[in-house]
Amino acid sequence: MPQSLLFLSRVASPFVPAKTAKRMAVLLCALMVLLSISACGSKDDDEELSKPIPLEKFDVKAKLKSEWSANMGPGQGERYDRLTLGFDSDSVYAANIKGEVSRYQLQGGLTWRNKLGPLSAGVGVGESLVLVATSNGVVVALSSADGVEQWRKDVRGEVLAAPQASRGIVIVQTYDGRLIGMAAESGEQLWVYTSDTPLLTLRGTATPVIENGIAYTGFATGKLVAIDITNGNLIWDKPVAIAKGQAEIDRIVDIDASPLVSSNRIFAASFNGNLFAFLKRDGRPLWRFDTSSYREVAEGFKNIYVVDEKSRLFAVDAESGEQRWEQSALLNRQLSAPVVFAGFLVVADYDGHIHVMSQIDGSIIGRTKIDGSGVRVPMRAVDNMLYVYSNKGKLAAYTLENVASK
Repeated sequence: MPQSLLFLSRVASPFVPAKTAKRMAVLLCALMVLLSISACGSKDDDEELSKPIPLEKFDVKAKLKSEWSANMGPGQGERYDRLTLGFDSDSVYAANIKGEVSRYQLQGGLTWRNKLGPLSAGVGVGESLVLVATSNGVVVALSSADGVEQWRKDVRGEVLAAPQASRGIVIVQTYDGRLIGMAAESGEQLWVYTSDTPLLTLRGTATPVIENGIAYTGFATGKLVAIDITNGNLIWDKPVAIAKGQAEIDRIVDIDASPLVSSNRIFAASFNGNLFAFLKRDGRPLWRFDTSSYREVAEGFKNIYVVDEKSRLFAVDAESGEQRWEQSALLNRQLSAPVVFAGFLVVADYDGHIHVMSQIDGSIIGRTKIDGSGVRVPMRAVDNMLYVYSNKGKLAAYTLENVASK
């Protein structure tokens, strides 16, 4: 099966009307049959081309040192859920698929833990709240101070991205294309913005980014939007990709990753589409780079870093959109989103290896391993520490030592 199909959503979601679910199931079955027929004569070749490339030796110039770690039980689960890490000024928050939500000090040490029940999204932190969503579409708000539940509200739709909060408002993005504004104090619904949802999409949604009262997020239509969080009004929307081709599977153009909000620009990437730079003020497109990605992008050294669906890593000039370099030594290793940490670029792979690279040319200069389960959610660099949450529930904090400087 092609790797991209591993990320397709469930076609029989309990939140999808029965007739629609049936149509989706029939279409997906037909696509699977066509794909299997077309692959009959070249199965061995396809498997060989999609194999993760073996790791090669390199000159070690940087080392990641584990400062502390904790076991978060079952971690992400098997359905491609992405329970991301949340942060405030002195703590990191994590959740596992069975509903255990925990707060740790940035330097290690458990502060509190609460068990809620099966989760599909989290962890968002803001307005003194810790926000998660249950697997049956209920948003739950906990007190960040002690983990005590403050409220819970049914949004009547699957939530696959961590809710966000700012200026007294909680923002929730549902899988069926709705962006919902809720009162942070009570969970009362204030407004709804709705986007059309294609018949087939990747399993996941973008996580909204809120800045100065504006929520920036992407949808399965391939559009990036800016929404006023006080009233839900659309400020601007722009296409990052346009669906092409006759087959539904070729027309998937989801924006499944959070956009990168910079000082005066927004950067966003889509599946089967582009990496785009937009002017933050009005959404005017500045440049585009042809790539297909469902991962967050990173910024550093005047570059934008993007991992494509085949795990090629590109450095793109942030000003012009021109390619600076490409790193293909980790091809098909299902790389995580890149993150800039301590002056270097860091990615993790399906086997739990964490790779440190030079921002100058993409050369690999360091490596360690968190565990053998891989890293699906974005790593985060906070206060000179890199926080990594593995698929099977290991939360670890690393510092980086520059060996070359010694």
